[in-house]
Amino acid sequence: MKKLSLDLHAIQELHQAGLFEEARDGYLAILKKEPRHAEALAALGIVLAQLGDFNAAINYLKKALRYEPNNPVTYLNLGNALKSCDHYDEAIEAFLNAIRLKPTYSAAYNNLGTVYFAQNNFDAAIARYRQALELKPDYIDTSYNLGLALSKRNEIGAAIRLYENIIKAAPAHAAAHFQLGCMQMAQGKLTQAESHFLLLEENYPHHFETQTNLGTCYLKQGALVPAKIHYKKALQLAPQDTQVLFNLGVIYMQLGETDHAIRYFQHAVQTDPDNFAAHNNLGVTFLSKQHPGYALQHFKEAQRLQPDNAAIRYTVQVLSQDQRLLASPSEYIKNLFDTYADHYEIHLQQALDYKVPAELLRAVTASSKKLANLDILDLGCGTGLCGTPFKPLAKKLTGVDLSAKMLAVAADKKIYDELVDDEVVTYLSGQENAFDLILAGDVFVYLGDLKPVFAATQTALRPQGMIAFNTEITDKPDYSMNQSGRFAHQQKYIDTLAQDYGFTVTFYEKIITRQQNNEPVAGHLYVLQKTA
Repeated sequence: MKKLSLDLHAIQELHQAGLFEEARDGYLAILKKEPRHAEALAALGIVLAQLGDFNAAINYLKKALRYEPNNPVTYLNLGNALKSCDHYDEAIEAFLNAIRLKPTYSAAYNNLGTVYFAQNNFDAAIARYRQALELKPDYIDTSYNLGLALSKRNEIGAAIRLYENIIKAAPAHAAAHFQLGCMQMAQGKLTQAESHFLLLEENYPHHFETQTNLGTCYLKQGALVPAKIHYKKALQLAPQDTQVLFNLGVIYMQLGETDHAIRYFQHAVQTDPDNFAAHNNLGVTFLSKQHPGYALQHFKEAQRLQPDNAAIRYTVQVLSQDQRLLASPSEYIKNLFDTYADHYEIHLQQALDYKVPAELLRAVTASSKKLANLDILDLGCGTGLCGTPFKPLAKKLTGVDLSAKMLAVAADKKIYDELVDDEVVTYLSGQENAFDLILAGDVFVYLGDLKPVFAATQTALRPQGMIAFNTEITDKPDYSMNQSGRFAHQQKYIDTLAQDYGFTVTFYEKIITRQQNNEPVAGHLYVLQKTA
């Protein structure tokens, strides 16, 4: 018996050194001599679980308990093996037996909590984690698990405090840094989140989620170049990830690098032929490059995926008949700005030096001295960049936009009396003599043919009412789509429409509306007044 104990000790040293297969063979050799050796049975069960053979592990751990039925550690290990096989009810029973035998067994409470968590019983999981922490307050694994459960129950503040405490106690705790970064990112605390992900990147540069989260943090801050860098790193780790491919395409569209955008959208649809958004964006980008045949091909794929989409159906019809596209498809605009919503303002104001809201206010102020107590409509209001400077002039400020996510951001500003999710011409057509002033900041760049919006605006404005808007400039007849997928208009075209639809030009200037690829984008700035 003495020799057997020495053999067992030597095998345990192999086990502790991570030589699992050698340890397994050693335990089996002992059991061949003494089949009822409870300690060897339990140890063999543990090493088999470590080797991934959970069914065999369960078998040996149960045998060990036949000969040593009051061993809480063996019950704990049995519970762990049963949980790994998704035998949750049996695992719960094993952990409860461990607690019965050792009421202060914090690990058993913790592991019991993990079973309840796996069953989505978060209340029970939280209760068990808290019991474990009462017994062992510095139990970091339990604190981490409790944070996960609290976040599932949407107790984000409590979860964040736990992760912060974990990092104080264990500054290199990667999982806590990751969870804290994700939560801060969800709260819009992008700089703080970014710091956690950057720390993780130093130690785990090949972690896919860290790279995508860094890309998203930068994207939401309007920092397109670093966002692009991190999404590309993520793509090296998962070359077929369609969301990363799509995000890169959107970034290149925003940078005005259409050819690069096309390549990423094409890769996305090669990986997922049913990716509606990528097909839709490919259609628009090919149109901007004057390739209607390729555009039609992708719009037809988009129509296959969404046959009831009226905007796509209209676009396919126009292109099939070799007609000129009159406007950007509504679904394209909605998808673009839903994707853009959470970093729209930062990107425009910082990366693109966007000036349109201030220029519109300057133009309207120069056009009329009666600028108080107005019913104002902000067409394509987005996040409220144009509405903000005009709020002091408004009796009622109404915003209309196709993007629900943009409208949600605008609602948070609490400047609008009413926000409407609708297409601009459709909305205007339902109004009559309703507004004193209509704003259209960066709206007509998504409309080629302006006749419908001019006609609808004429109806919606009161006598002497005004519309203030900007467009981009083209030297082609009437209007054209440029490589950013936006429309540009000729001054003569706009002046003719103003005359045809009963407007007087009260203000006109050529301005720089923003930067694109570090180049100034020239535009028309207009205020038109409805003829009495």
